[in-house]
Amino acid sequence: MTELAELDPDPRTRLLPLVGRTDAVSDRHRADHWRTVFGQLWGAVNLRAIREGEVTGSLYSRKVGALTFSRIAFGNQQFERARPSRGNDVEPFYSLSFPETGSADIQIADASAHLVPQNAYLLNNGLAAKLKVAEEYSTFNIKIPLSALEHRVGRKTDILSREIVQPDAIFHMMQRLIVELLKNADSLDERSVEFMTNQMLDTVAFFLVSGGASSEDSLAIQSIRARVVAFLDAHYRDMSLTPEKIAAGCGISRSYLYKAFSDGETVMERLKRRRLSAARGMIENNAANRSLTQIAYACGFSSSSEFSKQFKSTFGVPPSKL
Repeated sequence: MTELAELDPDPRTRLLPLVGRTDAVSDRHRADHWRTVFGQLWGAVNLRAIREGEVTGSLYSRKVGALTFSRIAFGNQQFERARPSRGNDVEPFYSLSFPETGSADIQIADASAHLVPQNAYLLNNGLAAKLKVAEEYSTFNIKIPLSALEHRVGRKTDILSREIVQPDAIFHMMQRLIVELLKNADSLDERSVEFMTNQMLDTVAFFLVSGGASSEDSLAIQSIRARVVAFLDAHYRDMSLTPEKIAAGCGISRSYLYKAFSDGETVMERLKRRRLSAARGMIENNAANRSLTQIAYACGFSSSSEFSKQFKSTFGVPPSKL
């Protein structure tokens, strides 16, 4: 298998250390070795060759803050990953994939896609998934905790695809941020890593929802949406938030705020979903043993009864049954 990190001039590759590759072990141990190597990234997988011959693979990977950046190559394999059970040590995550060579077929829950270069794919690995590579396929991936991105993207998704149309200023900005974060990770303190990570996630969300739009008006709207989402992420605990306060906090008029969210979910619906997402995370990881009322107030709800009603409406179960 081609050694991507040695031959590819892409600076992202050169900044990633080797985790493992199949040609470093004997033929009889390759499948087991690759299962172990890849399992460090994706969690436990069922792996098999799909034609005669050995599976092949290599993984270059590095974790920076909450994100994991990887260059992965696959050959002659199909793997499956069950939906993580509640209480599983592996936090549900999105995989933002930029295919580089070859192709692969993926199925996540009831959605499927043919992964090919010149496209980006957001894959929800909090659900059952299956990937099939008949020949060879390589991709640059970013592993992103579900909780870090779902409120920015605006909706939960199984598979979200986005064509990379050149020139694509947002795509190239995102790539520069990736390189800078990887290049400077060792010299940055924890707060700086968190700042750069959040900046990159805002750009990722902007890239995914912009759909390649490049007019001045559409880019301005997307920029405002990204600014508002970041504001909600920082202030959703404030019970007194209103459209007027949100607009003022983002330096825009209330009418422009409404315009930025006129094509679907309103800004107050986005705020509610952000609060519910935070509350669910606190319930599922309740190390401090907080009551539901305390969690409701901590996440910006003004009453526990309204919180319970909205939680059940969104997630299908009351918070006490989660």
